[in-house]
Amino acid sequence: MIENDTVVAAAYQSPAHINGSDGDEVYEPGYVRSRWSTDVVDYPPGELLPLADSIRVGYDDGFVIASQRDSNLSTSDLPFRLKINGWGQLRYTATDVAPPNTDLNQFQLKRARIVLSGNAFNPNFSYFLQLDGRSSSGDNMRLLDYYLSYDIGHDQMGLEKGTLGLRAGKFKMPFTMARWLSGKEFEFTDRSVASTYFDVNRSLAFGMFGQWDQGLIPMNWETAIFNGFVTGGSETGSSGDLDDNFAYSIRLQGFPIGDWGDSQLADFEHHDRLAMRIGCAFAGTTISRNGSTEFNTPRVVDSGHTFASILPLSVESYSVAQFAVDASFKFRGWSTTAEYYFRNLSNFEGAAIPSLLDHGFWFQLGYFVIPDKLQLVTRWSRVDGNSGTMGAEDQSTDEFGSGFAWYFRGNRAKFVIDATRLDGAPISSSSLDINPGDRGWLYRTQMQFSF
Repeated sequence: MIENDTVVAAAYQSPAHINGSDGDEVYEPGYVRSRWSTDVVDYPPGELLPLADSIRVGYDDGFVIASQRDSNLSTSDLPFRLKINGWGQLRYTATDVAPPNTDLNQFQLKRARIVLSGNAFNPNFSYFLQLDGRSSSGDNMRLLDYYLSYDIGHDQMGLEKGTLGLRAGKFKMPFTMARWLSGKEFEFTDRSVASTYFDVNRSLAFGMFGQWDQGLIPMNWETAIFNGFVTGGSETGSSGDLDDNFAYSIRLQGFPIGDWGDSQLADFEHHDRLAMRIGCAFAGTTISRNGSTEFNTPRVVDSGHTFASILPLSVESYSVAQFAVDASFKFRGWSTTAEYYFRNLSNFEGAAIPSLLDHGFWFQLGYFVIPDKLQLVTRWSRVDGNSGTMGAEDQSTDEFGSGFAWYFRGNRAKFVIDATRLDGAPISSSSLDINPGDRGWLYRTQMQFSF
């Protein structure tokens, strides 16, 4: 944010009431009346003038409007801040998959986001609103995220900022590292098959978050209670399509070695010393048949059929427990990330079904051939388990991909091309351009821009 927005006073050889820069009125050479004040200020020509004492406008990783106070309130030191960001991804997708699945050959607007964020009434109260428009939603603009956060630890307990906070609204559930990442940070055009298969995604929720810097390893943590797994679409409110069982999750993330830097995956910093990030997470819920949104969402290995479609009709509910661990490294232009998942389905009510276990991972490697500009990437993703056979035997599916990224201005503007080989996709994802059972090739070319 620009801390001191200013205008330059000029020695105008003109009558009074000629508009100066930024709309200020010049009364005489060297005398300026600010549009924010009724006072005429004597300021030497050629020097900088404060635009306003209470309003700041500028750019700080987004367009920012900020104020120290609201003149309609009796208190004089309440901060108000609005940041405006936007980003989009224009993608060309082509597939060559085996029948009965059909090929795709399209230009698509995968993500078109407008983000409003900031503070209101108190620097410890913050808000975040994200709107999304994309090809798969037609002409509709949807409310992707909306939540309020309160840094209660700093405001009420005198703790360091970020030590303890509360959050309520619609947001990403704290579970996988792949979902925690913003789509702007991807080294490939999108997430892996495995991370999407074990995803929890967004929901309406109440949560807590914080950080711990006093131990040997600086840690961030977040936990939430929410409506259910993958309920962040249209059915998030008081709807009969949701069951009455809350879900819950927790994620821990630490940085045991080195300064990680600002970028989440690619090594733009070209670390001379190894930097490491580690994480672990748990999520659980009970899924009941009376909530079709949740009951019809989980899929199985390796066909990608919904779990509900192969369950006996007598099953009324079952429990889901998911675990995830991850590690990422950066070193001299190299970037490596791996995340492993486990999903256990158990406690089937209405039928004698044994516990079912699926597990999987994604491993990704990147290297800057030209520092900060040209990066080569490769990825292996795998899902393995017995959910598709109801415990009779294990099945598996793999995803192999490679590509490159050209960064014009870091992750703010980049061009990515990747090619992926699919061996029976276990997911349905419009974001990834993948359908259940896809076997063959997926080619994607994407341009990204953000401000």
